[in-house]
Formats: sequence, structure tokens, C-alpha cells
Amino acid sequence: MDERIVPNKCGQPISEWDRKHRLPIDRKVGPVIADDGTIFRVNSCYMDVSDEPFCSRQWIAAATLVALVATIVGLFFSMLPYLYNRLGSEHAAGTFALLIWSVPMMLGFGYMAFRTGRDEFFSLTRRTIRFHRREKKIFQIRRRRFFAKPGEGDICWEVPWSDRTIFCVHKGTKTTFTNYQIMGYVLDESGLVERAFAIGKDWPELPGLEYLLAQWNYYCAFMNDGPETLPSPMLYLSEKEDVRESFLHCMYEIDHSAGIVFRILFMPAILGLTCLRVLSLSTCRAPIWPDDVDRLCALDASDVHAQPSGKTPIGWAATVLAKHRNEYPHFPRKEVIGWSGQSESKNAELWAEEVSPLNDVAPYPARAS
Repeated sequence: MDERIVPNKCGQPISEWDRKHRLPIDRKVGPVIADDGTIFRVNSCYMDVSDEPFCSRQWIAAATLVALVATIVGLFFSMLPYLYNRLGSEHAAGTFALLIWSVPMMLGFGYMAFRTGRDEFFSLTRRTIRFHRREKKIFQIRRRRFFAKPGEGDICWEVPWSDRTIFCVHKGTKTTFTNYQIMGYVLDESGLVERAFAIGKDWPELPGLEYLLAQWNYYCAFMNDGPETLPSPMLYLSEKEDVRESFLHCMYEIDHSAGIVFRILFMPAILGLTCLRVLSLSTCRAPIWPDDVDRLCALDASDVHAQPSGKTPIGWAATVLAKHRNEYPHFPRKEVIGWSGQSESKNAELWAEEVSPLNDVAPYPARAS
């Protein structure tokens, strides 16, 4: 479920499911605080997090190339009457029959290729979401700016970390499986969606919902309490991804806990997806923050909470090796002190119901205050 389809809902009210599964920013939503592989860097000032398409961009690149090939095929067949000079009245029926399916095919797949490919090719290697705890704001790189003025940087959104922004557990389907996302909505004066964005990644099925709630606790703990008591993230995502890192992204995205037999059987698919991810990244550049955001994010050189630094592993490969050497925690997490709700799995089951446990008495309003 690519979060970029959500802008189609701009100008509409928040869905009933999302409204009844609003995530609070001032209280815990589960018994555990943990990251599930969404963090680029963290320090006393801000935390950089991935957007939802980051981990699965190889699939989006594949969809783009398939749509592009289909567009070329549609274009070829639409040109056949001209290539074979069969434009006379005696060929009208055949020409019309050919054009009636080839032209819509060309236009439809062409639009799909543009829609899915504009953020994967010749764009940005990542669209960072920056939680700025001092300003109580979220800054988001949204799209590459090709003709930027000096200091303008890429297209960036500024979203308040307050009740004006509605954060929700969003439910969808992906390859017949139910999955969940952390969605953020900025509403206009009429209470309709003005901007929408997804944070982190897809979390599949009930076990994924457990991780999502722990992840939201992680973001809230940083914004409300700072990095001092946060557990280490699962890993620090690499901001300069090489071929090995792309390969591991594709392998773990298919199934993080799969055995050796499964990985050998699916190795051709994994290698193919790796090529697509590398191809996509090779056409892109790193994001550029606007100068005003960079000034707000200036760090003290003595910040002891700035990570990754020193020997801290970065990326899947380095982190897995560090865990084997017991130099990095295997399952970093922290229990919520004073949690009085259900256990982690039972709590996730409650959030999977039609109304979440925090919204079952008085649902949050559909519009911002």
C-alpha cells in the first residue's frame, strides 16, 4: 500500500476507521517502546525517519518499468496503421478496432508509469521525515526540486507536532494481507484533509500492529522526553546505500526471518529486485534541506546523543555482523513504566477492532482544534 495514493483523498474527510484509530501524542499506546528499522539518525535536536515507500521502492520501480513497457507496446500497436499505410476506408474497421484498445492502453499505462516513477527515478534517494523536538514540528522532504534557488532546497513540508495534526493507525490491504501504517493528516479550516503522509513503513497483520504501536511510542518518547532514555533502534538505516545494502533491503523486505532454503529458492527474485532498487537509486540524489531548516537543526559538536557515531554500525550488513559479535543489542526495546493496559499482543488485537481502545468511549473529533 503505497502512501502516495493517499493524496487522492485530499479535500475529503478522514475515513471512519482512521478517525476511530487516532494516535495520541501525549500518552503511550502500548507496553513497549521499540524501533522496527525506520531510523536514519538521532540526536538531542531531531530524529530522521524513513517515509513508507523507502523500504519497498524496488517494487515501485518494478511497477514503473512494467507500466513503461506496456506504454511502449500500446504506442507501437497504435502506430501500426501508419507504419503499414492502412488508413484507407477499406481498413477502417480494423484500424478502429486496433486503436480502441491500444490508445487507452498507451495513455493508461503511461500515466501509471509517470505517477509511480516520478519519485523513484531521477528523484531522491530518500524522502526523510525529520522529528524536531525543540521546535515541536515535523519537517518532511516530499519531492525533488530541479530548479531550486540558492538555499531553497527540495520541496519540504512543515507539520506541527500538536493536536492540529491528526495521527492515526491506517488500515489497508497488500497482496491479500492486512497491513497497517502510521498516517498523518493536516486538516483545513473545514476539517477536510489538506495534506496526508505515512511515517516509517508497512506493518503486516497483527504482529505488525504490535510493532507499529511500539514504534509510535518510540517517536512520542523522543518528542516528549528526548533521546536520553530511548532504546537503540533496530538499526540505523544507511543514508549512502551500496549494492550490498540494497540486496539486504530486498531480501529482508520479502521475509526478514526466512530460512536458508526459502532464500535460496527466491534468490532469482531477490537479485532481480536488487537490480531494480540499484537502478532506481543510481538515477537519484540525496535530499537537500532548505537553509532555514538546516539552521534550526544545527548541532552542538559535543552532543553525546548524536548517533550513529564512532563505532556504531550503519545499515543491515554492519548491524547484523555487530549483533553476531555482541557489539549491538539483538532485540533493543524498553518496557513502558507504569503501563496498566493489556499485554502487547492483546493490546494489538484491541487496536485491530473497529474502534481502538483509546477511542471507544469518546472518539477524537474529525477535524483539528
